[in-house]
Parts: sequence; structure tokens; C-alpha cells
Amino acid sequence: MTPLDRLCQRNLDLLQRLQISHRLVEHEPVLDYPTAHAVRQRFGLRGVESKSLFLQVDGTRHAMLITLEGTRADWAALKRLLGKRPRIASDEALSAQTGCVPMCACPFGHDASITLLIDHAVLACDFLLYSPGPPELTLEVPGEELPRLLAAHSNAQLEYP
Repeated sequence: MTPLDRLCQRNLDLLQRLQISHRLVEHEPVLDYPTAHAVRQRFGLRGVESKSLFLQVDGTRHAMLITLEGTRADWAALKRLLGKRPRIASDEALSAQTGCVPMCACPFGHDASITLLIDHAVLACDFLLYSPGPPELTLEVPGEELPRLLAAHSNAQLEYP
């Protein structure tokens, strides 16, 4: 089983264990928002696309900014939260640390050493759409279930901004 397959299985197992209702659809690879929009329309998915940025904080620390499509990172706020201005991690670091494919970072299910930065807007959406890892899969999860999903993670979590 590849790291990407393990990430996907962790995400699906967690949703099942927590008995969080969700919808999983399989489709062509989604590596950009126009394709994501087409998939959303074709399958009648509800909700907002997530945007996950894998950040390099320093030589050893990483964070995942979990926000919504179209949101720009507030680098000053990130620096205040993390104590140092982060940068977007390389594609190689993303793959090595998370198993994710570049342009398709999964927001959940990562090693506990990765800090999660949760945008308030994510928790306010009716449904969140995100890939559990493979770009050929999309999950639709009710926004009201996101606090329970986050509480099940051992990652440090910070409110953003």
C-alpha cells in the first residue's frame, strides 16, 4: 500500500469510526479548481472546495493551512501564529511528509508532527469538499461534523487567522 493509499484509508476509517456521514465520489484527477467545479456539477456535490497549503516553518517543522478555495494566505497572521514566517513547502516535501500529490493536498489524516491551521470559514461552511488523498476521489462532509473530525486528530491545531 502506498503512502497515498494509507492516507486515504486513514481518512475513510476515521469518518467511519466517528460515524460521520459523508459522500465519496470517484472521478478524473482533480488538480485545479476548474476541474473541481466540473466534478462538483457533474456529481451534484454540495459545499465549498477546501484549499490546503503545506507549509515549511523551519528546517524541521511543517504546518497545513486548511482554508477554502479562493482564500489568500495572510502571511503576517501565519507568522504570528507560528512564530516565524513560513513558506510553501516544496512538492518533494509535500509528498515525502504527507504522501500527497502536488496540487492535491489532503487537509486531514497526517502525522501528529504537522500543525493544523484551521480557517474559521472552514467551520462555517454547510459542506466541505476535499480529497482524502488520491486526486481521483472527493469527499463531501457536513460542516457541522468538522469539529468532531478535528477533535479526533492528535495534531496541534491553531485557529487562523
